[in-house]
Amino acid sequence: MPTQAKAEKIDELTSKLDRAVVTILVQTQGLKVKDMNELRSKMRAARIDLQVAKNTLLRIATERNRMDNLDKSIFKGQTAVAFGYEDEIATARAVIDYIRTSKIAVLKSGILGGRALTADQVENLAKMLGGKNYAKAQAVGVIQGPLATTYSLLTAPMRDFCYVIQARAEQLKGEATE
Repeated sequence: MPTQAKAEKIDELTSKLDRAVVTILVQTQGLKVKDMNELRSKMRAARIDLQVAKNTLLRIATERNRMDNLDKSIFKGQTAVAFGYEDEIATARAVIDYIRTSKIAVLKSGILGGRALTADQVENLAKMLGGKNYAKAQAVGVIQGPLATTYSLLTAPMRDFCYVIQARAEQLKGEATE
């Protein structure tokens, strides 16, 4: 039976997992206090909530959020959890940048939309150009381009017909004035 403090921690983690658009798990074993404080300050500057969590409590919180398809092997070793509430790409980029400079911290995995991400998938997410809005704009452009072409093709005969009628009306108007 969990203690009251553990139950509160599980509720807090459950709430954060529910609100976060992306969650990235980092193994911080071997980081010195100075390095951990540097990591916390960089994450705070990027508006990312970083928290060291017990693996058992984190696993229970993921189960409460119906994230049952996660690989249970990610809940081993010392785990720091980065919760990104706004931009998935910016969060992944900030975490990956720190891991590259740290050489000690190791990317374990991530959670995006309730689905598990491998370390490689998190790195690919960080490599995406622009940010969340840029990716949305690209998707809209891919959809909007063919729709605009289709609209143009469908309206062309009617438009051309209107031009012919207008030209004929001007021609008749010119004959009437002569």
